[in-house]
Amino acid sequence: MSMSKTIAAIATPSGRGGVGIVRVSGKKSHDILTRLVPDWPENFDAHRLRLSHIHDLKGELVDESLAVFMPGPKSYTGEDVVEFQCHGGPVILRRVLDAALEAGARIAEPGEFTQRAFLNGRLDLTQAEAVADLVNATSASAHQLALEHLQGSLGDEITDLVEVLMEAVVLVEAAIDFSHEEHVYQIETDEVGRRIVDVYDRLHTLRQRFDRGRRQREGVRAVILGRTNAGKSTLFNALHGTDRAIVTDVAGTTRDFLEEELHLEGVAIRLVDTAGLRNTGDRVESLGIERSREMERRADLVIWVVDRSEGFHSEDRRQLHKLAESDRPAIIICNKSDRPAAFDDDDRRLLERFEHCFKTNLAAEPPPGLEAVVDAMAKVAVELTAGEGVLLSRARHLEGVVDAMESLQRARQGLKMQMEHELLAIDLREALDALGRITGKIDTDDILERIFSDFCVGK
Repeated sequence: MSMSKTIAAIATPSGRGGVGIVRVSGKKSHDILTRLVPDWPENFDAHRLRLSHIHDLKGELVDESLAVFMPGPKSYTGEDVVEFQCHGGPVILRRVLDAALEAGARIAEPGEFTQRAFLNGRLDLTQAEAVADLVNATSASAHQLALEHLQGSLGDEITDLVEVLMEAVVLVEAAIDFSHEEHVYQIETDEVGRRIVDVYDRLHTLRQRFDRGRRQREGVRAVILGRTNAGKSTLFNALHGTDRAIVTDVAGTTRDFLEEELHLEGVAIRLVDTAGLRNTGDRVESLGIERSREMERRADLVIWVVDRSEGFHSEDRRQLHKLAESDRPAIIICNKSDRPAAFDDDDRRLLERFEHCFKTNLAAEPPPGLEAVVDAMAKVAVELTAGEGVLLSRARHLEGVVDAMESLQRARQGLKMQMEHELLAIDLREALDALGRITGKIDTDDILERIFSDFCVGK
């Protein structure tokens, strides 16, 4: 993406609306403004909206709208920016955009406005990602996390860690220069070690919080599991409020997983219905069961449905014992409460190990106890996303933190083993590079292209 060209795009969603915006950024922005609005006053205040008649380059009136000029660096991109806030008809927006392109702009690439904001120092990379997260947020928790990142919470934390590590690098390089002075070297070694431990511990805290940040951004993954015909798909439909999953008396109807999003207490829940767990010779159903196992491994919350009239099979017992001994939250649904229960004493003791265990009849309308199930799901979802402090939210962030921790661990070992100062400096530099990738202090464009290509045009 060339920074020398002026760019333009429609910055609002396609379709009809009350208002639509055409955004222009670059050196020719003001010239384009005066060509499309010939009567634009020479000394009109910047950052002030003006009711204007927009014309194409043939002089034909296109729209009566609001226009504003925002000279850099006090603009979204850090460059001169013009916005035409038009009536939201697609023909109007297309004609205004075509006029801007004819006047000297080129069409913007996806995410190019935000990329320019990053390259011009208006945003770091975590803030640029937060712009996309803010646009795509579907829950209150995702919205709040995106706002915190946009305001610089994560970028500021990483920047502070980089500053501490830079101090350690300076001390190591000084130790290289004065390594013949044993007393000075010893003092600097202690100072370097203290800084390494400080940064490592703070990174460890960030790493531990990653799952919470991921859940806030992406939603809590709640996976419905159980044997065939236990009522999983019926539960899925009841929770989602639609007939999304096919429900029949035929065992093995669900061959693949289905996923829908719910919102409880401001948290997004990605509800997943899976194929029933059983031994089968059907190749297609077997593939579905393998995916169910994979969904179980990735679940933040397991919702296990059992047909209480059949009781537990040996595989049920094995899986539920394993689940009860794990730290992963679980909700147990004992379905078909209109029939006699087939649980023995061991089964009942197993059920008592779970905090959230409900009896219901999902075939009834409405299912008894379903509200209690929803309340439990909301409680668990809030617990899985609650807490304070700076959060990582993307796998890219986690990768940078883990790489930095590994480099710092090598540096700590190097200090203990009194290794050459030059080797210690290399480990510290690698930790700095890993943290720099998070905020965008890097030398390659690969990561930028990957991130900004996911943006919508006009952002």
